[in-house]
Amino acid sequence: MSDAHSSSDWYRISEARPRLRRDVRVIRHMYLGQPWYILSNRTGTKVHRLTAAAQEVAGRLDGRNSVEEIWLELSDKLGQSAPSQDEIIRLLSQLHQSDLLEATETPLLSDMLERRDKDRLQIWRKLLLNPLSVTVPMIDPDRPLRALCAAMSLIPRAIWWLVPLLIVAIALALLPVHWRALTDRGLEGFLDLENLALIALIYPVVKAFHEIGHGVAVRARGGEVHEMGLMFIAFYPIPYVEASAALVFPSKWDRAAVAGAGVAVELVIASLAFLLWIGVEPGTARTILFNTMVISGLSTLAVNGNPLLKFDGYHVLCDLIEIPNLGKRGNEWWGEMTRVHLLGTDERARTRMQTTGWERLWFIFYPPAAFVYRVFISLTIALFVATTYRLVGVALALWSMTLMLLWPMAKTAHKAVTDPRIRAAGARAVVGAGGMAAVALFALFLVPLPHYAVVQGVTWLPSEAVLRAPQAGHIVTVAAQDGAMVTAGAPLLSLDAPALAAEQRVSAARLERAQAQYNVARVAGEAEAAQYRQRVDEARTALADARARLSELEMRVPLTGQLDLPGQTVPKGQFVTRGAQIGHILPGTPPVIRMAVPQDYVNMIRDELRGIDVRFASHPAIEHGARILREVPAGRDILPSRVLAIEGGGPFATVPSDDGTTRSVKRIFQFDLGLHDGTAPPVYGLRAHVRLRFSPKPLAVRVGRSIRSLFLSTFDV
Repeated sequence: MSDAHSSSDWYRISEARPRLRRDVRVIRHMYLGQPWYILSNRTGTKVHRLTAAAQEVAGRLDGRNSVEEIWLELSDKLGQSAPSQDEIIRLLSQLHQSDLLEATETPLLSDMLERRDKDRLQIWRKLLLNPLSVTVPMIDPDRPLRALCAAMSLIPRAIWWLVPLLIVAIALALLPVHWRALTDRGLEGFLDLENLALIALIYPVVKAFHEIGHGVAVRARGGEVHEMGLMFIAFYPIPYVEASAALVFPSKWDRAAVAGAGVAVELVIASLAFLLWIGVEPGTARTILFNTMVISGLSTLAVNGNPLLKFDGYHVLCDLIEIPNLGKRGNEWWGEMTRVHLLGTDERARTRMQTTGWERLWFIFYPPAAFVYRVFISLTIALFVATTYRLVGVALALWSMTLMLLWPMAKTAHKAVTDPRIRAAGARAVVGAGGMAAVALFALFLVPLPHYAVVQGVTWLPSEAVLRAPQAGHIVTVAAQDGAMVTAGAPLLSLDAPALAAEQRVSAARLERAQAQYNVARVAGEAEAAQYRQRVDEARTALADARARLSELEMRVPLTGQLDLPGQTVPKGQFVTRGAQIGHILPGTPPVIRMAVPQDYVNMIRDELRGIDVRFASHPAIEHGARILREVPAGRDILPSRVLAIEGGGPFATVPSDDGTTRSVKRIFQFDLGLHDGTAPPVYGLRAHVRLRFSPKPLAVRVGRSIRSLFLSTFDV
C-alpha cells in the first residue's frame, strides 16, 4: 500500500472495534443523482451526513471487526479507490463528535460520563470562541407541538402557505406608497435605552413564533422536536428549537419547508406590523410596530434568511440546489485546488473530491461571497452599535475581525504546517506558497490600479441671474421680450403698487405730525421732547423704507445675457407677489456645473485629481472635459438643488427643514466646474454625472483609506 494511504496516527485506532450506537438509523438520500446517507439517532438530535464511500466504512462498524480489518477489507474490495487511513480517522472522529459511535470495551456509565464532560467542555469552548452565539437548552416541546399540529391539520396545508403569501404580497404592494415615511425615520434612535427596552420585549416574542414555525413544520412531517431553549446572539436572548430531525426527511421540499418556515413566519409578522403601522397614529403603539418590522423584516432578510450566512436561508439553498454541506465542501474544494495547483501536492485524482459541473460552479462563487458577506455584516453591526455605544462597537469590530480573519488565518497556517500531503511536497510547497504570497503582496501593495469616483452635480445658474419680483404689484411696462439680449443696468419692467404708494403717503403724514408734536414739546422741556424725538425717528425710518421699496418697482437687468421668460412673455397688468420668480438671465459666460461631494473625496480632489469628465443627463453619450473653477470653502448640509436628493434621483439622503431648503443628512462640499469646450448645456438645473479621475493607487492603500474614512465618519472624528 502506498504511503499516501498510510497515517502516522493509525496505530492509535487500528485495534479499536467501534460500532454505531444502537439507536442510530441510516436514511438514504439522493443529491444530483448520487446517494448520500444520513446517520441519526431516534430523536433526530444527532445527525451526520455521509457520502457513499464513507458509508462503506460506517456500515461495517458493528463492534466485531477492528478498524484495521475494515480498512484491509475495503482495500481488497476497492483497490486504489479505497479510503486512506487519514480519511478513516477523520470519519471516525466526526462520528464520535456527533455522538453516533460507542466503543464496545468502554463501560456504559463511563461512556455517558465522558460524553457529558465533552458536551460541557464544548459549551464553554463555544462561549469563549464566539460569545455572540450561545445556546441554553430549557424544555422538551414535542408534546405541545404535536397538539398544535393536530389542531392545524383541520385546515389544508396549502392554505397555511397561501394565506401568508397573500399577506406578504399586500404589504409589498403598499410598501412603495409609504416608503418615504419609513425612510424619513430610518434607524435613528433604534439603540437608545428606551427603545432597547421595547426591543427586549419584542425580540423574544417574534423569535418564539419563528421557532414555533420550525417546530410545527417538523412535527407536521413526522419528525420529533425534543429541545427548546434560548440562543444569545449579540447578547439578545432568542428562543430556538432543535429541528435537526428534518435532515432525515427524504424529500428536499420537506427539508426546505422546515428550514424556511421560520423566515416565512417572520415575514408575515413584519407584513402585519407594517399594515397596522400604516393606520396607527404616532405614539408608543406605532413605535412598537416599527421595531417589530425591523426585527422581523430587516434582520430576517439580512441575517436569518440570507443564504450567505449559515442560518435558515443557507439550509434552504443547500436543499433546493441539492448540494449538502455547501459551505464546508466549498471550502474543502478551494483548499484542494490550492494544494494541488499551487503547492504541488501529489494527490491521486480518485482520492480527490468528485464534483459535477453544477457543484463546481457553486464551489467557485459561494465560499468567497459568503466570506465577504460575513465580514460585511459583522462590521455593519459593530459600526451601527458604535454610533450609540462607541466602546461596545469597537470591541465588537475587533472581536469580529479576530474571528473572521485572524483566527481562520491561524487555523489555515497550522493546517498547512501539519498536513502530511503538504509536508510531503517539500520544497515545491514552499516555493508555491512563497510565490502565492509574493504575488498577493505585489498585487495588493505595488500594482497601481485606476482610481476614480462618480458624483453628481447640476448646471448652476448664479443667484443674481434669477429674476424675482422685488415687490408685490401689477406689471405696468415690459422693456424686453423672451429671448432678447439685454445689458446689465438696462430697464426691464416696472410695477405699480398702489398699496405701497399709499403706505408712503401715510408714512409721510405720520412723520409730519411727529415732527410738529416734537416742535411743540421742545417748548415744554427736554424730558418731554425726548419722547417725541423717538417717534420722529421711527416715522422717518418707515418713510425711508417705503421710498426704498417704491424705488424697486423699477426693475433693471442684473447682468448681461439672454432674457429667459418661462411663459415667453410677461402680460401687462399681471399681479405678482414679492419674491415670485419671473424668469432668468442666461449669461453669455461658459456654463458652470455645481458639484456636490461627500467629505471623503475632498482631500483627494485637492491633492490627487488628474482629470474631470462630465456627462449631462439629457445627452449621456457625450462626454465633456471640465476643470475646477472654485471651491466653496467650508462644508455645509444644504444641497444646491433637489435634483441631488434621493427623492430627486440623486445620491444624498435628506432631512426635513422648516426654511424650505434641501438639507443633506451628511455634510457635503461644493465645487464649481467649467467645461473645457464651453458648450452650453440644454437647460439650467440639469443633472450632470461627474467622473473624477485620481492618481492610480494599489488596492491595499485604497482599502485602508476606505476603512479609515469609515471609522472617522462613524465616530465623528
